[in-house]
Amino acid sequence: MEARLVLPAVAVAVAIAALWWTLLTRIDREERFLDQTTRQHTAAMAQLVEEQAIATFRRLDDLLIDVASHVEKDIPLLIPTRRSFEEGLAASIRIYDANSWLSMGLGRTTTRNPVLEWEEFARHKSGAHRKGNQKGFVIGLPFVSPGTSDVFIPVSRRLEGADGTFRGVAVIDVPAEIFSRFYGRLDLPHDSSVAIARADGPLLARQALQDQVFGRSFRGSGLWPEAGSGTVQHHRVVSPVDGVERIYAFRASADYPLMTVVGESVETVFGAWRQNRLFSIIWAAATTTVILLFTTAFLVELQRRRHGDRALRIRNRAMEWSGDGILIADATRPGVPVVYTNPAFARLMGIAPGAADGRAARKVLGGLMEDETGLCPLCDGAEDAGDMSAKFLRPGTGMEGDAPEVWLELRASPVRGPGGKLVSVIATVRDITEHKTAQAALAEARREADRANIGKSKFLAAASHDLRQPVQSLMLLMEALSARATDPAMRKILTTMDRALGALKMLLDGLLDVSRLEAGAVEPKRTVFPVTELLDRIAANSRPVAVRKGLLLHIMPCGAHVDSDPMLLGRILQNFVENALRYTNRGRILVGCRRRGAVLRIEVWDTGIGIPTDRQEDIFQEFVQVGNASRDRDQGLGLGLAVVRRLAGMLDHPVSLRSEPGRGSVFRVEVPLADPPAPAKTLPEGFPVTARMRAGARVLVVEDDPIVREGLCAMIRQWGHEAFPAASFGEAVEALRRHPDPDVIVADYRLGEAHTGTETIREVRRRSKRPIPGILVTGDTAPERLAEAEAGKFSILHKPVLADDLRRAIALALAPAALAPPAPSAPSGPAQRALVD
Repeated sequence: MEARLVLPAVAVAVAIAALWWTLLTRIDREERFLDQTTRQHTAAMAQLVEEQAIATFRRLDDLLIDVASHVEKDIPLLIPTRRSFEEGLAASIRIYDANSWLSMGLGRTTTRNPVLEWEEFARHKSGAHRKGNQKGFVIGLPFVSPGTSDVFIPVSRRLEGADGTFRGVAVIDVPAEIFSRFYGRLDLPHDSSVAIARADGPLLARQALQDQVFGRSFRGSGLWPEAGSGTVQHHRVVSPVDGVERIYAFRASADYPLMTVVGESVETVFGAWRQNRLFSIIWAAATTTVILLFTTAFLVELQRRRHGDRALRIRNRAMEWSGDGILIADATRPGVPVVYTNPAFARLMGIAPGAADGRAARKVLGGLMEDETGLCPLCDGAEDAGDMSAKFLRPGTGMEGDAPEVWLELRASPVRGPGGKLVSVIATVRDITEHKTAQAALAEARREADRANIGKSKFLAAASHDLRQPVQSLMLLMEALSARATDPAMRKILTTMDRALGALKMLLDGLLDVSRLEAGAVEPKRTVFPVTELLDRIAANSRPVAVRKGLLLHIMPCGAHVDSDPMLLGRILQNFVENALRYTNRGRILVGCRRRGAVLRIEVWDTGIGIPTDRQEDIFQEFVQVGNASRDRDQGLGLGLAVVRRLAGMLDHPVSLRSEPGRGSVFRVEVPLADPPAPAKTLPEGFPVTARMRAGARVLVVEDDPIVREGLCAMIRQWGHEAFPAASFGEAVEALRRHPDPDVIVADYRLGEAHTGTETIREVRRRSKRPIPGILVTGDTAPERLAEAEAGKFSILHKPVLADDLRRAIALALAPAALAPPAPSAPSGPAQRALVD
């Protein structure tokens, strides 16, 4: 809080503190006054009750002394006791001899059992009556008359002879009602309590509940005080009799062993005061709240204004020092004149400082713009004017430091007041010369990149053919040698060569796939198809590898249809499974599907080595592998997941991974679900498959490389077919005259004399006058080759071609047309799932 606000805040705090101090002081003073007044009143009432009790017991004592004197003189009791009976002071007078026998009784007959008086009689007989009693006067415990249920208080004296010997006891029974009736006439407040008790605790009489508490001792209960004679003590406690909290005055008598107790209810004394106290506190709290709210509102408004002024000063300073030009025009005045421009505006517009002030905004802003159409509504003060922006070129002014030409960007916005009325126009001008220069450089770089990309595509196409050609030759020759080699050592060498060639082919396929994806040469062809087709193909391709490694590959059936490219999605799933097979040494691999709303989540679970959390993003990069520091070629080259990442982005299929080192991984891809398409016509069961599809066909092999041509012919003959070699377009045509028409044509794409395999297949078909199936074998992976194959309705295989893939392609080509797949078809083996298929 600023220093200027401290003094008002302190003043308000002092005022609130004074208010509460005054209120609490008054409340405390009133409470103490009420407590003191109640204590004084109860003390006075206790003294009044004590005086009545002493007067009563003094008369009873006089009566007992008179009775004792008559007994001592052996004079019968007649007249002296009559008045006491008439006044109701004594209910009965009884005299017991030294042997505790009742010798005389006046008033009511047997009022209590003599057995109950034995303790009292024993005290007089032993002389203990003088201990703690006034002149031998003994007050006994109250009792209930058996006949009337009235409560009586017995008082007694010892009877002695002239020689001081014990002659008996004189007892007077006093009705407790004498005291209760007197207490009822004291006009005490509601819930007040009045009682007398013996000094040792037993209660003698009470204004109410007499039959419940008479004779009950409260000494040692925490309520009874240890008071001296003639003193008054006060206690604020809850009564154990009726549970009412009272302020008690306890007064001990100096003449008789009596204690008078008077109490007034705390609720009666403080009830009205407590209600007033609550109202006072509520009023003070409300007053404090109002003061705080007004004070807070005042301080907030003061702070807001001060901050507003400060922000305005900062804003003005920032506008002065801003590198962008700022203009403010008043739209409420005719012509929308300029009311403010900062120095940067004058510098960028090439005018003198302050030269634009007072001029129409349209003249200032539109002077250098070729098209002022978008600026007119704002500069004319139109109510429907909106934001506008424009870029224009300002020629150099020739001033020192000014560029020959400057590109500027103008942005203007309306400022509206209440009701949406246009009140002002704010425009900013920014120098975008560097941005324009960077854009031009970027455009030139993009053109250069496009040229480089075209060159790269051409290089890849040529390099693919040139690299795959010798690899194809080696594979064909090794296949031919494998059929003839019987020596175990030689077969071991050939097996090693096969693994090396497989790794080389894998590298070529991976590099080609990544390059073609980066170049955008792959176009997805989405369709609706059943997932089970992909799962079956994955099972057929991957189960032999799993069996060879001793793993359990389990693929859960799924009847869902999805909307995707079947070949590209199959490549994603196949790469997932191949990755799991490489990095799982024991356990199992599970492929399953889960429906999640409108998508199907296809998951591949494995029990392999797992992937650390910090490496899970890296594995989708090229040539990144986990757990293959030695770069074992049997575990791949680190390109499979990189291809997955690009294919998933192309298809818009989210790919995710969950893995834990040592416990395996879960790769998943989410594919949109689709409704099944209408069922297509199928061939009848038991369609005949001829032996020609398996062996005995005539195959025309057109290949300009003699080594590759010889290898192809050797393999085809080993499968039981006839092979007719041709090195060029002309030799292929010549072979038609020397041999019967072929059943299948296997042709390389690039042939000598500027001919292609596509032209050769079409010419052989034209001369034979029938659609001979064709298989185009090429190392060129340009998209145009796929288009040519599709137009010519023949299959295409990319070099290097595995023997099994070529054999399968020939078998499919020899199949009846109804069974043949739509061209161009591609083998489904793991080595030939090229992206172009």
